[in-house]
Amino acid sequence: MREVLTDQRYLRDKLRTVGGPRGELVSWERDERGITVVLHQAVPEDAMPSFLRAVLPSGLTIRRTETWNSSGGSVHAVVDGAPGTITGTMRLEPDPAGCVLGARLTADVGLPLIGAQVEKLITDNIAALMESEYQFTLQWLRNSSA
Repeated sequence: MREVLTDQRYLRDKLRTVGGPRGELVSWERDERGITVVLHQAVPEDAMPSFLRAVLPSGLTIRRTETWNSSGGSVHAVVDGAPGTITGTMRLEPDPAGCVLGARLTADVGLPLIGAQVEKLITDNIAALMESEYQFTLQWLRNSSA
C-alpha cells in the first residue's frame, strides 16, 4: 500500500481529483530514509467562512510534505500566508481485509482571537479531505487492477 500512496501517477491523479484548484505534486524523492513527497493543495476562497476570507482573500494554499518509510511516516503541512501548521504521523498496519492507514494530526494556528476557529476549520477540512482521498484511493485501486 505504501507503494500506491507514494506512486507519482497516483499522486497526480489524486491531486487532480481532490487537490483543489491549484493541486500539484511539487516534488518526489527517494533516499535511504524512504520517500518524500511535497504536495500543494488548495481550499478555494468560496469554501472558506467570511471571517477567514478577510484574512486570506486568495484562499488557503497548503504545502504538505509526507515522508514515508516501510511502516508509515510523518506529515508536515504549512498554510501559505498564515501562521498555521499541521504535523502528524501515519502508520500502515496489516488487516484481514488488506491494511489500515492510521493518522494522528495536530493543527496549530497562531492567530489571536480567531486561532481556535481557524484550527477547527482546518481540522474539519482535513477530515473531509482524508475521506475524499480514501474514496479516491479505493476507486483508483479498482481501476488500476481492472
